[in-house]
Amino acid sequence: MAIAFASLMGAVGSARAVTQYWALQGVVLNDGGTVTGSFGYDYVASQLTTWNIRVQGGSGSLPFTFVPGNSAPSAGGIGISGGGQVYFVEFLGNAGSGPAERDLFLSMAHDLDGTLTTQPLYLVDPVDGTHYSSDGPFRYVVAGSLMLVPFPPPVGLVDVVEFYHAGFDHYFMSADPPEINALDTGYFSGWARTGQQFQAYATGSSAGPTMNPVCRYYGLPSAGLDSHFYSASSVECWEVNEYFGTEWQIESDNVFQIDLPNATTGACPGGTIPVYRVFNHRADANHRYTTSTVIRAQMEAAGWIREGYGPNATIMCAVATP
Repeated sequence: MAIAFASLMGAVGSARAVTQYWALQGVVLNDGGTVTGSFGYDYVASQLTTWNIRVQGGSGSLPFTFVPGNSAPSAGGIGISGGGQVYFVEFLGNAGSGPAERDLFLSMAHDLDGTLTTQPLYLVDPVDGTHYSSDGPFRYVVAGSLMLVPFPPPVGLVDVVEFYHAGFDHYFMSADPPEINALDTGYFSGWARTGQQFQAYATGSSAGPTMNPVCRYYGLPSAGLDSHFYSASSVECWEVNEYFGTEWQIESDNVFQIDLPNATTGACPGGTIPVYRVFNHRADANHRYTTSTVIRAQMEAAGWIREGYGPNATIMCAVATP
């Protein structure tokens, strides 16, 4: 994913922005997993300003996208047993959530002040063998570097389109154009558009403080499900795998990005509208996601159960459209 170093050059080309942007290049974990994405770093305050970093693949760990909405950052320097110090940036996902926590630690030999436009990640203490760049306690980085880049990732919008299968009495939604085309053309037979959709942010977009990746799980037919489940809560995404992982299989940690409401009040941030989730309360466990209170009331009258945050049970917050 491209990211950016906001150079904002002055008229004579001498000015340099305090916040610069760094992209991860070729970052590979010891089990074959990869780390991609970028972050903004204020080198005067030694603070991370924004980030969108995705860990995928490998064995034994769920994919995870670190964004401001689900993780807390830190940055600084630490001494090493071989002498001197290394610099680091750290992202703690699901902070305070016990076993659902996810910790990405990346270290380098030089400060991220833009003096060097590219530098390898610092991997191993030369004396005691400590792995300084890692994903949690068990996976560590074996290769990769950071590259200073001229722009942050763009903010892209996508349509999240709803489909219905009368034979299953199931609802499904997708923001992926090839998948939407396959549904429209009958490659996946039996599905038809309902006419309902909402807007969200494309995977990899620059992330605001409440924006989160949406995970998607597939309920296996062998478990009597053949259904899909979506959540913008990274803790809920972890819980589905932890408690129902034999019935539900993760398909993606980030099918699109969307804002989360306030967990207590259910209020959405400015410029967004509520998305509601209802559950069919059957063994085949289908959910429907809608921005319409009229549709939600119709589904509840048919026996579906609302799920969400706050007194009005808001589950996500879609981009408001004119």
